Amino acid sequence: MHSRTPPRNRLAKILPDHWRKFLVQQGCPKRKYTAVCRAVLSDGRVIDDLIIEEGWVIALSRSGLAGTFEQRIDFDPRTIDDLTLKQVV
Repeated sequence: MHSRTPPRNRLAKILPDHWRKFLVQQGCPKRKYTAVCRAVLSDGRVIDDLIIEEGWVIALSRSGLAGTFEQRIDFDPRTIDDLTLKQVV
């Protein structure tokens, strides 16, 4: 038995600690949350609906809000320059 429930997307990537703390300051619970954010990456790319679940980047669109799935996260979360919280689900 695992002590931690794995993310719903097994290809998910961990969100850097300073962004986790930022989300808590913006009103996200410390555990058991799903957040929809807008992220700006260091190369200028903008992701409007970044789905973060319990500190893991699990999807790049709102289609990742339901069910278990596999979606490749095609960027390194350490390259996030700006993160804006849009909604906590």
